[in-house]
Amino acid sequence: MYSPEIAAAVRDAIASNLRKESDLSIGVEVENIVYDSDLNRIPVDRGDTFSTHDLRYELECASAGSGIEPALTIEPGGQMEYASAPHITLEGLDSKWHRYMKGFLSIAGEKGLIVSDFALEPVAPADDITIIDHRKYKLMYARFSDTGSLGHEMMLNTASVQINLDYTSLEEAARLAFVADFLHPVAALLFSNAPFYRGEPAGLRNMREIIWRNTDPARSNCLIDHGISDMETLLDDFGEYVLQTPVLFTFDKDGSVGTFDGALGDWLSSLHADGKLERSDVMTALHQIFTQVRFKHVLEIRGPDRPPFGYELAPAAFFLGLLRSSSTLEKAMEVCSDCTMEQRTNLNSAVQTLDFDQSPVAGMTLRELCGQFLHLAMDGLSEKDGESYLRPFADKFLADGPFTLSTQEAFRKSGKSVEQFMRARWDEQKEFLKDYTKT
Repeated sequence: MYSPEIAAAVRDAIASNLRKESDLSIGVEVENIVYDSDLNRIPVDRGDTFSTHDLRYELECASAGSGIEPALTIEPGGQMEYASAPHITLEGLDSKWHRYMKGFLSIAGEKGLIVSDFALEPVAPADDITIIDHRKYKLMYARFSDTGSLGHEMMLNTASVQINLDYTSLEEAARLAFVADFLHPVAALLFSNAPFYRGEPAGLRNMREIIWRNTDPARSNCLIDHGISDMETLLDDFGEYVLQTPVLFTFDKDGSVGTFDGALGDWLSSLHADGKLERSDVMTALHQIFTQVRFKHVLEIRGPDRPPFGYELAPAAFFLGLLRSSSTLEKAMEVCSDCTMEQRTNLNSAVQTLDFDQSPVAGMTLRELCGQFLHLAMDGLSEKDGESYLRPFADKFLADGPFTLSTQEAFRKSGKSVEQFMRARWDEQKEFLKDYTKT
């Protein structure tokens, strides 16, 4: 146990962005893997050819010209991440996302780029990808060499969509996190979009889920995997868990990246003892937790795969419908409460495979569980006129299953290699995106 002052500092950071109910907002972070015209990943660092740093600059210029200012970051393997500003409505998010993608499509055309909407690099293993020249990420890379078999794949070869929700109180924050953690395996099934792995079809393997479960057991997976399962004590338990997690990196007061041999709580305690502890240090600690649901100054939901073009806001709509409507949240909490710890553990394990006939929860198949929560989410969205952002995805899923499987079926019918299939798919997607970004 750490001192009450350190525990309070973590709790205060989580409570630093409390909102009035009328001001509650939602934000998204969406990643893309980008290739040159020969289907090689564009270089992550600047050099003689167009790099992700050059791409970010061009995207920032295009975004400024269209009146939007997303935060653009480069992930360790060169994945380009778009982070929206918080918005009160899905309509506001949608408008800014369309304008961002219009600029992205224009740059891709000028530079001969191929932009992937898969959640996993389909061909190259992580060993073939150059990590960004940044000390923070190199420290993470070294850590993940020892903690799991697929941590490098996570860093260099995956893409996701993340949802950020604020809250009115710490009590509400705990409720949202409790339900969102239960819903992770459902989201991992619904939004699975990793059809290929190392040049071959993934089959029934839910590869991004598998990769995350084999990254770093100390800081990833679900809250329940770390003994955080009681809604009444969730925030205190989460705070204690954070403090006991090993340090990946530190930021010194001059902004340089440093190291610390010990747990995050030990590092924060040493700063506190020296009178140097600031909220930014606590936020640095919170950013080193990679659970599928985590707290920063907002609740971040990290489990969904990056969906195909046109469906980027479907995960946000799904969680918005379930967590922002009091009636649907109550119904979701009832389902959560009816599940035993053993059933939840079995459910989390079951979603590593896309066998929807499994029944890890009270005789209900995974297919039935997904359908139940899809319909519940749409009921919640109907109260806010946001159902249109989930309905097309829901209809597609209920008819064809997750994109991981339907894309593999299209691949088998094509008779092409994975690379040929990606090229043909991008040619089709460019035409779709031209229409998609007109409005």
